[in-house]
Amino acid sequence: MRHTGQIALAALLAAAAPAFAGDGRTCAQQSVAGMNARLDTMHDQMDRIEITTDRAEQRKLMELHMKHVREGLHELRKREDIPMACRVEMMSAMLETLVRHETVAQELLER
Repeated sequence: MRHTGQIALAALLAAAAPAFAGDGRTCAQQSVAGMNARLDTMHDQMDRIEITTDRAEQRKLMELHMKHVREGLHELRKREDIPMACRVEMMSAMLETLVRHETVAQELLER
């Protein structure tokens, strides 16, 4: 399972959130607007995937979603200007979409 490592990393960072929550920074900064937009896109994609009934369309959308997740993780790793609390918040949001993604993937396998 290729995504297990990504999910484990996201879970680790999400678990570390309380350690970094006290610095008072948020993800509302202008410098992370692009990352916030990327997260919104991932969330919207999962909403669409979950309501789509055509299996072929669902798979196509899931491939696109996973591509965006990989790109988001890559961008998050290379961006050093993102405060740690914001980074953890973004990783938590990505973890949420990955869990939703895997849930749909399991449902497709069971059909």
